[in-house]
Amino acid sequence: MPYDVGMDLVKMTDPRTALLCARLYLRGGKRRLQKGLTAAGVIALYDSILFGMRYYIARHKRYELFLKTIDLWDAASMFQALTRAGVFEDLLIFNRFSLIVERALWQGSFSFDTNAVLTEVEKMLTTLGVMPFNENIPLKQSGIPQEYVWKEGDA
Repeated sequence: MPYDVGMDLVKMTDPRTALLCARLYLRGGKRRLQKGLTAAGVIALYDSILFGMRYYIARHKRYELFLKTIDLWDAASMFQALTRAGVFEDLLIFNRFSLIVERALWQGSFSFDTNAVLTEVEKMLTTLGVMPFNENIPLKQSGIPQEYVWKEGDA
């Protein structure tokens, strides 16, 4: 990916850097999916969620205990810790997305519902505070059908 050239990912622990990386990878993932590069797009979305979780942990001072007990580069352990803390309600959302990422890596290109995957990723990033929730933004610009729209308060 051309936008991660020159980034020292080991030193990214502050909230602002993690937020910028999460948004950058989200944008890159959407562009790659629109171009038909499913494996590269899904991997960029995975990185976006990884940085989103790092942003959430770094932003909330009460989660400093997590910084001592979990590896910030292990997405599964971060997700489990955030789920135990009550951040995520759906316990399997990250597992479903991880399976899609694995299939994309193993098969290179496969058929899946891009809009549904983007909706789940955006739902997780909204929960983490990476994406602001705004009902007034028309989702037709992003190509997501209205039945996939996540509204605040939905379970």
